[in-house]
Amino acid sequence: MDWGLIADIFPLLMEATRLTLQLFAGGLVVATIVGLLIALMRQSRFFAMRWLAAVYIWFFRAMPTLVIIFLAFFVVARDWLTFLSPLQAAILGLGAGAGAYKAEIIRSGILSVAPGQWEAAEALGMTPTRRMRRIILPQAVRVMIPPYLSNTVLVLQTTSLATAIGLVELTGLSRQLSNSTFKPIEVMLTAAVIYLVMSSVIVLAQMYLERRLVLKV
Repeated sequence: MDWGLIADIFPLLMEATRLTLQLFAGGLVVATIVGLLIALMRQSRFFAMRWLAAVYIWFFRAMPTLVIIFLAFFVVARDWLTFLSPLQAAILGLGAGAGAYKAEIIRSGILSVAPGQWEAAEALGMTPTRRMRRIILPQAVRVMIPPYLSNTVLVLQTTSLATAIGLVELTGLSRQLSNSTFKPIEVMLTAAVIYLVMSSVIVLAQMYLERRLVLKV
């Protein structure tokens, strides 16, 4: 093991990790917003809204994330929203793909709320928006936390696919350094440790939230 090489490349990998975290944070925000909107559309009393949400989930769950990122970059960012940068296109692709899974996770949480809670909120004269915000979602969050954060780890891992459109994030830089130094073991093990640390933070957050919220139900 060439520890000197690891010490030399570590600052470079940490700089690439910053881009990975930007992709992860942006993709997660987009996925959560999209997932919530699609989940609410699935619960709509209008057939057209439910149908559109179902088609969205079907399409984006069927497409590999790499294909979605390619479409976001080569179609959306180049032909439709030309002001998008490669980073923004990658975030859009990651969020759109993960949003389909987040939608099902959020919907399962909403459906887990007892029908009596819906009826009680309606009897109090709450509007649908207020009922969802004050009564349903706070209870649904407890059910959503474990699958939501488990899926979040997958969102972190799929950021590595952004290298396919020229973004030099952690995996992309690791591959370049492996080719230039001819020491892939040292480079990839260092990158693996960085990924392990980032994933562990999410897992620890999941454990904490489960103890505070889920296990108290």
